[in-house]
Amino acid sequence: MSNSNPFSDRLREPLNETTRKSRRNLLAAAVVGVVIAKVGLVPTKISAFGVDFTSANQESLLLLLACAIGYFGVTFVVYLYSELIAWQLVFRSKELEQLKEEAEREVRNRDSDMEQFFHERTRKTYFQARPAFFVRIFVELVIPIVFAIYSAVALLNTEPSVSVEPANKSMQPTANASAD
Repeated sequence: MSNSNPFSDRLREPLNETTRKSRRNLLAAAVVGVVIAKVGLVPTKISAFGVDFTSANQESLLLLLACAIGYFGVTFVVYLYSELIAWQLVFRSKELEQLKEEAEREVRNRDSDMEQFFHERTRKTYFQARPAFFVRIFVELVIPIVFAIYSAVALLNTEPSVSVEPANKSMQPTANASAD
């Protein structure tokens, strides 16, 4: 084990870079999904590729985006689960190390007031770090997952927009008519 303090590490960086990137991808896809679903920005045409979307194509596009959000969500949860297990292993090993040290001290029967003070101080620090860690877990993990679920459900419930072309193009105002 390294000499780093797991209490401060727990508060400093609860997620590694891969999990943070996965969360970023999840949130980006979820934001796009919410914008499309709630603002109604379902594309009807991509002129750069010369593609016109029919209603069925729009439904497929919405379903594809919802599936992408689902994929990013599952990926994020898998990375998250892996990291939480790793954190538990680090803390359990630290706890075992502390129990071993306490047992050795008791065998030597040299508990001093200073050792007792540091032991109590370490326990207090641990209990102070624990709530902050769980609040951070909530903000960094639960909120993105809930937002992604909301986005995917909103996309699946979105009706594709149907672009209606005017039946008679002569009824549209022209530039000459508006100049009159």
